[in-house]
Amino acid sequence: MKKIALLFVALLILQLPIQAEQMQPVNPQTPLYTALLRYSSSIFKTEALEESVGYLAKGKRVDIYQVTPSRLLIGRDGKVLGYINRDKLDDYTVKNLQPSNIPNYPGVQNIAIVYVKEPVSVREAPNESSNSLIELTPGCRLALIGFQDGWGKLIFKKQYGYVDSRKLENRIPVDYVLQDTSGEYPIAAYTSFYNIATNEDNLSRIKNLEVSCDKFESIVLNPGERFDFNKLLGPYNARSGYHPAIVLVDGGSKLGYGGGTCQISSTLYNVILQLPGIQIDHRRPHGPSGASYLPHGADAAVGNKTQNLIFTNNYNFPVRIDGTVQDGALTIAIWRY
Repeated sequence: MKKIALLFVALLILQLPIQAEQMQPVNPQTPLYTALLRYSSSIFKTEALEESVGYLAKGKRVDIYQVTPSRLLIGRDGKVLGYINRDKLDDYTVKNLQPSNIPNYPGVQNIAIVYVKEPVSVREAPNESSNSLIELTPGCRLALIGFQDGWGKLIFKKQYGYVDSRKLENRIPVDYVLQDTSGEYPIAAYTSFYNIATNEDNLSRIKNLEVSCDKFESIVLNPGERFDFNKLLGPYNARSGYHPAIVLVDGGSKLGYGGGTCQISSTLYNVILQLPGIQIDHRRPHGPSGASYLPHGADAAVGNKTQNLIFTNNYNFPVRIDGTVQDGALTIAIWRY
């Protein structure tokens, strides 16, 4: 416990130039990213998209000063203009303007893994009177992007969520500055949330999440090796342990074996976005609308030749992946091996 505490203090000191939540820029006057607009958009004074203060046509280049789960604070020519929806951006054109300080878009640095020690709600705001988003039970594992007023903070689908820190335990710091070589601490982690409905199709989808996470246990990615999601976790059929469940196809949905594996790949994508030593070789989104369980632009579809997640370990050490599935929380972490 002493070693964990010392590492956590060291990370808190070293993280000052790094965005733990991507809420505020290192310098509020310095943009994080630049990109083109996919769609024309009104610009609003507030994050709630109240009071239009301007308009930009599609194809215009904008600078991005702040990223939240649903909005972007944008500007042009060194001037902050206001907020737009994330789906207005052409994600393929994004360039990171501070690569030494922040993850590549739309990555968000997570700083700790925690476990639930007693029943707790994920809430819309850091107070007990706010709406409950989902209920968690002891043992549930979560990756947090930060702490606020005694609450753990994470991303719940397309908004922020908050968990009372008093009901959490076993805080494990994420060693994203690679200070430790023991392999005792994750180097990146992310939690996404899935549907917990008890109808047959959704229960099969949850089983597929568990099957996929189990397959991670046999995988070690050595320096220079590529991770091919379809090859290593597929084929998506009954012989591989998968169940028929709803899959997303071309903006629609249908029943197919392996439904739910796209949430595994998408959550893993959000993990590797935090790691400069992981090279993304191929990633395909579900389409302009993205996936409902993640902020816009943060998904990665798998299932066929064009829909796959492929990346290379460019670190000088092997890495391993693990995943947990409980109470609607899918948490994936990458560790030194």
